[in-house]
Order: sequence, then structure tokens, then C-alpha cells
Amino acid sequence: MPNESDSVDRRQQFLAEFGSKPRWFVRGLAVGMLFMASLNALSYFVRSEHWGSLVGKAQPRGESIGFPFEIWESGNMYGGLFADYPMIGINILVAVVVSMPIAILTTMKAGWLNQLMLDSFDGEINEGAGDSETQPIQFSIQSLMIATTVAAVFAMIASRFAARKETLVVIYALGPLCLVLIAMLPRRLSWQQRVVILMPCTFALIAVALVVGQALSIDFDKVLMGIFLCWTPQSAIAAIVLTITVFVQLSRRRSKSATEQTAVI
Repeated sequence: MPNESDSVDRRQQFLAEFGSKPRWFVRGLAVGMLFMASLNALSYFVRSEHWGSLVGKAQPRGESIGFPFEIWESGNMYGGLFADYPMIGINILVAVVVSMPIAILTTMKAGWLNQLMLDSFDGEINEGAGDSETQPIQFSIQSLMIATTVAAVFAMIASRFAARKETLVVIYALGPLCLVLIAMLPRRLSWQQRVVILMPCTFALIAVALVVGQALSIDFDKVLMGIFLCWTPQSAIAAIVLTITVFVQLSRRRSKSATEQTAVI
């Protein structure tokens, strides 16, 4: 009985901290805003005549960004301001309007989403209890091979390209993928522990990009702009796909469990 009572208390605490409707509303809104931020980042590659400034080929004009309305164009001083702030405000309003249906949907489905998360939460507790004494955190052979390969690729890139434009291109194009691989390789880690791994690795990779940019005499803000433009769409796609995959798997697992219970009865 105490164990069952503890389980109920944990579930109630989980719902109080994680599963309220306002929280699901904010999460849905965040998903929509992330999607719109990705479209803004991608708009640079559509609106701009060239992308060379991201790797040091400075051009006075020909670059712009903004979705649905343009918020920045190279060479335009905007009256001494960095960007067109009124248009930024309008784009934010558009993003909020587009995000509202997603936020409303997640709020309406809060009960179903909470149940899926509770099932996963209980599974993690049970798995953690079973693994805590007999199965320490470790890398599998396959994970070690992948980690070694990734490390070898990075070593090759660093030794052959060093402070070259190709290094920035690799960081822009493959940075999020490499970070996800690094965070996902260790087995039997909670998502919180993976975030702990991911955050310092992200800042380290950004620091590497800035150092390479400085060596190539590329402006600090251009390197950060390149990271935003290239990483935001990749991160958004990865986050949305992973989230949908997790919820689909949880839903299937729940349906299978319900079917098995019905068959037993």
C-alpha cells in the first residue's frame, strides 16, 4: 500500500507541475512560434541573392530576411536602427495568430496528452527502479563505434580544414545533428540528463564557430546569424518530428496494453 500511495502522490505531483492546461497552451504556442521562427530563418535563403557573407564573402547589398514581411535588408540603415522594428512586431503578431490553433488544440487534448505522459512517467520510474542496482549507465558497443566515428570525423575536419570556410559550413549544416547524436548515444539516461549533456556541447560548438569566424575575419554577428539561420529550421524539424514520434509510440503502447488487458479479461 505505501508503494501505491507513493505512486499516486508522484502522479499528482507530475500533473500539478507538468500537466495543467495553461502549460499545454504555452507549449502549443511555443511549437507554433518555433515553426514561424524557422520560416523566418528559411526566408533568408529565399529572399537573398547570395549567402556568401555567412562564410566571409562580404557583400554590401543583396541580403534580406523576414516572413511574412521583410524585417531586415543589408545596406538599409532603417533610420539608425538595426532592423525594421514595426515589421518585426507585425511578424510576431502573425506568428501568435498562426500558433493559436496549435495552442488551443493542445489545451483541448490536455487530458489525453497527460495520460500518455503519465504512462511514460510510470514506465521510467519502474525501469529506473529495476536498473538502478543492476544496470549502471553505460555505452553500448554500437554507441561507442558511432561515437568513435563522429570523433574521428571531427578530428579529420579540424586537422584538415582548421580555420577555413569549410569548417563553418560543416558547423552550420551538421551542428544540430552532431549535438543530437552526442546527447542520444549514452544509454539509460533520462531526458533531463541528456539536456545536461546537450547544453554545454551546444555552447562549445558555437564557441568553435566564433573562433573560426574570428580567424577568418568574419564579423561576430554574421557567425551568430549563420548559426541562427541554419540551426533553427533543423532544430525545429527535429523537435517536432521527435515529439510526434514519442507521442505516437506512447499512444501505440497504450493501445496495445489496453488490448492485452481486454484479452485477459
